[in-house]
Amino acid sequence: MSADKQPEHKQPAHQLRTLQSRLARTLPWRGNGEPLAAQIRLEQLRMFVDSQKLPVPYAFPALMILYAACFYQSIAWYWLVVPVVMLFGANWLNRRVIAKFLVAAPEGNDIAIWERRFLTVALCFSISIASTVFFFWVPGDPVQQAFVLTALLVTLAPTALITSCYKPAFYARVLPVVLAAGLRLVSYGDVQHLSLAAVLLIFTALLAQLTSRLNGIILHSITLREDKNGLIEQLFKAKRESDAARARAEEANRAKSHFLANMSHELRTPLNAIIGFSEVMASEIFGKHGVPTYKEYANDINRSGQHLLGLINDVLDLSRIEAGRFQITEEEVDIAHLAEDCRRILEIRAQAQRVSITEDFADGLPIVYGDARALRQTWINLLTNAIKFSPPDSEVKMFARMEASGEMRFGVHDNGPGIAESEIDKVLHAFTQGASGLAQPGKGSGLGLSIVKGLLAVHGGRFELKSQLGAGTQAECTLPPQRLRNVTAVPRRA
Repeated sequence: MSADKQPEHKQPAHQLRTLQSRLARTLPWRGNGEPLAAQIRLEQLRMFVDSQKLPVPYAFPALMILYAACFYQSIAWYWLVVPVVMLFGANWLNRRVIAKFLVAAPEGNDIAIWERRFLTVALCFSISIASTVFFFWVPGDPVQQAFVLTALLVTLAPTALITSCYKPAFYARVLPVVLAAGLRLVSYGDVQHLSLAAVLLIFTALLAQLTSRLNGIILHSITLREDKNGLIEQLFKAKRESDAARARAEEANRAKSHFLANMSHELRTPLNAIIGFSEVMASEIFGKHGVPTYKEYANDINRSGQHLLGLINDVLDLSRIEAGRFQITEEEVDIAHLAEDCRRILEIRAQAQRVSITEDFADGLPIVYGDARALRQTWINLLTNAIKFSPPDSEVKMFARMEASGEMRFGVHDNGPGIAESEIDKVLHAFTQGASGLAQPGKGSGLGLSIVKGLLAVHGGRFELKSQLGAGTQAECTLPPQRLRNVTAVPRRA
């Protein structure tokens, strides 16, 4: 199976592994040296720019002026001015690049250009500070030398904080300062100055490690934020797609309802005429046919019309059930009397197929509070199916009883060919039949059981189908206790 066609249940695990690998690449102490994505580098630059938005635009140059004033008695003023001018120039250039960056709002493909610009400015800034080691250094005055070195070390702390979100800028700003101070110390060649150079080197390594850790945490947060934004975008996209799909489904449902409403009227009107006239012709009310075959044709037309009308009614009922618009008229119904009425309706069909119908109704059954027409159709559909697929000289049993849970269970058992267990769920869907139904074409449309299931669901009940090949079928319906009334109630006969 290709990576772009993974099963849906495997996609979350795959996405989690992808996220973990991305996070690992962003943490320097766990990474494998792979370069960061352009989008993440761009986000680092944005954070680097935000870290330099100080309340006082020229705070560092102002501090440099005060710092230079400390040496006015021992160093000529024109040497003191050079580092100050250099820092002012670097600060102005830095603010100009930042302003252009904010106006340009660059994308990921421009990242290399902006990185070069910011690194160039960082080097200029660092060189201007490092120049104090040469311009403010007083030979033979250990106190002022210590003062210069201490000031340089103090500047490294805020520099590390400002540049921790972007490591290249950290190295560009720190290394020139450390290199200048180290060269000045090493140039003396004695143990004391070499020891100070070693301390400076160790301090810089420790500062770089701490900055690297902080940078890793920042990269981690950036990656999580990018992933969160990506997930939010995917959720919005999925919502838009689901809204569009729902709108299409609602439009299709409206079109289906409109079509069924129009076609039911257009089909029922001529069908009623066909059924009526074919019945008149088959009954020979206006005289016998000259050719007896015409009477057989009229009977065939009548049966076909009745079948088509029943199919149209079933389709309309099913569409209303599926759309949740099947309205029931609740009344008190005696389920046993209703079953007896349905048995009488289908008795002639059962006799024609040499199938006997028996009844097994428990005494004292409660009254059902529900839709009499829907319950009647449930009985008729179950009986019709049982008679249709029962072999000659077999028995169909109707039953109704109370369960220990307080529910009423009723239905029909037959001795027909049965249904394979693998097909039971299949036959409960509309326009679907099992192997026995397909072997007898013309005996049904595959709507009866799906309609029964829908009618029971409207009443808060459930429909169960149990069967085995060669062992018959048990179609059982269950009504909840809230649909039952005391037996002393006076029922309305359906």
